[in-house]
This record gives sequence, C-alpha cells and structure tokens, in this order.
Amino acid sequence: MDRREGFYEESVRELARTMPRFEAEFADLSLNLALTYDVQHSFLWKSMCRLGLAKSSFNVLMLLRHGPEEGMQLSEIGELLITSRANVTGIIDHLEEKGHVKRVVDSRDRRARLARLTKSGEALIEKAIPLHSKQCSLLMGHLTPAERRTLLGLLKKVRRSPALMEAEDPELAPVGVNED
Repeated sequence: MDRREGFYEESVRELARTMPRFEAEFADLSLNLALTYDVQHSFLWKSMCRLGLAKSSFNVLMLLRHGPEEGMQLSEIGELLITSRANVTGIIDHLEEKGHVKRVVDSRDRRARLARLTKSGEALIEKAIPLHSKQCSLLMGHLTPAERRTLLGLLKKVRRSPALMEAEDPELAPVGVNED
C-alpha cells in the first residue's frame, strides 16, 4: 500500500468512527475506483507522452479514426469524449497546429466545420494504438479471463446505476466542478 492509499483509507476509517451516518463501505469503493483510475491513467499515459499525446488528444484521434470518413463536428466529438469536454476547440487547435487534424467545410451544412485526420494524424494514431494496447495488457494481464469479465461487468453496472437514471437532485448537482 502506498502512502496516498494509506492516507485515504485511514481518512475513511476516521470518518466512519466520528460520523454516525457516514457510509464507509461506499466511500471506500468510490475511493478505490478513483485511485485505480489514477494509477491506470498514469501508467497508460506515460507511453503516450513519448509520442507527444495527451489523453484528450489520443481520445480525439481515436474518435476521428473510427468516425465518418468525411470527419466529425466538434460538438459530436465533445459528446463522445471520455476525457474533459471543456475545450474541444483547444484540443483540435493543438492537433491542427501539429498537422494531425484539419478542419474542412461540412458538405451537408456549409456553416459547419468538421475535424478530419490528416496523413500525419493517421500515422500517429496507428503508432499509438499498439503501444496503448500493450500497456493495457501489461496493466491488466495478471487478471484471469474470468476476473477481467467480472471487473468489466461490475464497472458497467456501476455506470448504469439507477441513481444516475433518476431525476437529478438539486442538492447533489455539481457546482463549479473542474473536469480533468
């Protein structure tokens, strides 16, 4: 257990001792999900950084690689991003400056612009995909096939929580949240 993990686990135990209505089991699950994401993120993106790719840039290049051949509108990219949606324009600007993406006029709507991969972007994402896949395998390869299926099912189940489907409680709505 690293120092950070120990600190947070002790914090959860302390809150459980001092706050009678504190749901320690659920806080511990949420905490461990966040810690796991952070560890996974750091491990996977070290290799992407060697290619000059941030997670948002990699995500956009993957969307464009698998999207329509004519390209995608920035609003559509924003809807599909796994990472922060806050600055799709900035991400596209950065990728365009590097020559990996170009903006083109949408043939169906002359007012709209599409982002499309360039040959340079195609080459970069084709280099990044095997590296990313290898890192994923290294990170999770120690799990048995049954454990991987169980983990996948449980993660999907959390994302489909009935709490997420219910009408938003105004008291629980995020205020001024910064996404990474």
